[in-house]
Amino acid sequence: MFVPPELKLFSILATIFFTLWIGFALFGAIAPYTLWKITQSWKATKEPPKSYFMMQRIIAILFATVGISFWVFLWTRY
Repeated sequence: MFVPPELKLFSILATIFFTLWIGFALFGAIAPYTLWKITQSWKATKEPPKSYFMMQRIIAILFATVGISFWVFLWTRY
């Protein structure tokens, strides 16, 4: 089966994009405090409450799920 070079390039770029997306989302789900320290602590005067980190973890899991779903959808299309 012949695969055009444009489709191969798209597949490679999509794989890199979704790998970064899922990796960042999983990092946010596993270590929300560290992610906050890296990205938001410089502008905070005090630490946010525990509920903030719980919501950040839930949203990160949601983003990881969406990223995996898009990636599976992409790979099952071609």
